[in-house]
Amino acid sequence: MKRLITICAMAALIGCEHSSTNHPIFKYYPSENVFEEGYVSKFYYHYYPDNPDRSAGTEIGYTKYIKLDETHFMTQKFNAAFDLMSERLFLVQGDSVVLEEGFGIRNFTDTTQLNLLSKTISVWESEMSEPYRIQYEFRDKKYIYSEYQVAVKDSIILNKPARIFSTKWDTREAGSDSTFNEGTTKSYYVQGTGFFGSESKWAELSRHTELVEQMSVEEFEKRAAHGEHRVAWIDPENTMSDDSDFQLCDHERKITDYYWSNPDARYAYGKRVMLDTIYANLEESKLFNQNGRLVFRFVVNCEGKAGRFIARGYDLSYQPMEFERETVDHLFSIMQKLEKWQPVVFGDELRDAYFYITFNIVDGEITDILP
Repeated sequence: MKRLITICAMAALIGCEHSSTNHPIFKYYPSENVFEEGYVSKFYYHYYPDNPDRSAGTEIGYTKYIKLDETHFMTQKFNAAFDLMSERLFLVQGDSVVLEEGFGIRNFTDTTQLNLLSKTISVWESEMSEPYRIQYEFRDKKYIYSEYQVAVKDSIILNKPARIFSTKWDTREAGSDSTFNEGTTKSYYVQGTGFFGSESKWAELSRHTELVEQMSVEEFEKRAAHGEHRVAWIDPENTMSDDSDFQLCDHERKITDYYWSNPDARYAYGKRVMLDTIYANLEESKLFNQNGRLVFRFVVNCEGKAGRFIARGYDLSYQPMEFERETVDHLFSIMQKLEKWQPVVFGDELRDAYFYITFNIVDGEITDILP
């Protein structure tokens, strides 16, 4: 797979002397030492079709951010399997963020160079005079993507200063005046956190991008190291469930992930029944006015039986935290009532797979259950 530029090559190109001078835009990213070392944000991408007969879905993605000097930073985007999917080099110029160079990867092998027609991505303090516009090629056809900044405003998210950008965008074939895809997006940036998420809407579909964790580059690279004991691996000797009657259908190395399934892997009776079961058995007093995200990870075998449960807690700043033991035990007891799961179908074969359920808890109330 061809790489457009490496971090070292970019540093040699623009000079790699870090400065303690921070541009005001950078205050909306993590602290300077974290940004210069690099950090990775993990996102859930939730898709909600307008058609009630179509099911919602969730994908996982990662974005790596590295500040190169007082005006340049780069991003790399990875899919759930840790494959590099795109790379961008940005310049902070005045009150604007400008895209200087970038590429995307399609079908895991084909590198698509971006032809930058208009480079300004966003303007943070004033009106945007012209749209961001790129040209790219896909399946021997050329397309133009345009994005128009409609508004930018201050806000408060997680009790921190934030900026909200509203944009509209469209895609068309080069040389054509008619669009075949268009929509709107609201993007959120939180001081000290960076890109926090977004909400997009286009024909018959909505997408909500949710930040769920931030980690060091070292931690990300450790997780990206594939093998039997990869990032999703659950040690069968250290689980919270009684797995005496739980068996894998195949070898440990062949456990896949829920998002590879076609059709979607999920609770067998649907999310509505799953939510009804959870709330019918929930005792809110056992949430103890806590704030954070409690994630249960587990394995569903090819027969639709769940086992190997573990739980991890994260605070609202996406850092590890410990929930009250009674809270964890109570929600786990409810999880045990969800007895039947639709297993993963991969290549016409029923497979063992890793699953997760996340409880978002704010002030002792469950505000969302994902996916």
